[in-house]
Amino acid sequence: MKHIFQTLARMIVHRESKVILQQLITRTYANQRSLILRCDLHEPQGEITAKIPLNLRLLREKDLPSIIRERPRRLPLLLEKIPTCYVAFTSAGEPAYINWVVFNTDWERFSPYFAGRLHKELESNECVFEFAYTFEKFRGLGVMGAALRMIIAEIAHERPHVRWGYTYILDKNIPSLKGCRNAGFQPYMQREEHWRALHMRQVFSSIDCGKGFPFEDGSPPIRFDQSGSTKALSNTRLPS
Repeated sequence: MKHIFQTLARMIVHRESKVILQQLITRTYANQRSLILRCDLHEPQGEITAKIPLNLRLLREKDLPSIIRERPRRLPLLLEKIPTCYVAFTSAGEPAYINWVVFNTDWERFSPYFAGRLHKELESNECVFEFAYTFEKFRGLGVMGAALRMIIAEIAHERPHVRWGYTYILDKNIPSLKGCRNAGFQPYMQREEHWRALHMRQVFSSIDCGKGFPFEDGSPPIRFDQSGSTKALSNTRLPS
């Protein structure tokens, strides 16, 4: 990864040494699971209002210091200057939430910063929502759901040919799952992630979308292969 030493130095200065250690432990040996959520960007959705007024725009140069100060691990991606990073900001102009939306034209540049690979190659009518972050000062105010809904509306207006949005969320990250649900995302697939000696093996599988999110239903997702039998799908690409 480019800028790795500069990023690590900033993380240490900003007291993120524990994050570095945890990432090293995880990538040495860990088993975890992410839910792949999907949103129909053309599906009409009601407006969500956060507890503070929010406005939306694309990332600007003046946002970088506050983002790097609180989220230094994003420095390499910020320096990549992928154009579609959205910022929800307060009436005082403070960034409250950031989220990259990546289209197929930019995925090659973005992919080195994404752990693993996608469940399928991105098509021209698809995008991926990644590295969402709510600034600590504004957590608990309903910012994520409201900001995501604003971003979805913006994409639907500016890029009407793009219909499907995906995002990958660890199944234990309940606050992010709830924010995505509130914005209109629904469970679509799952990705089992097996880290061994800094290498990740992935297993994609379909789920019973009718069961909803894990915090709504304690039963585990049902796995299917394309014939309908219940078994894991190892390193396969499923149809959208």
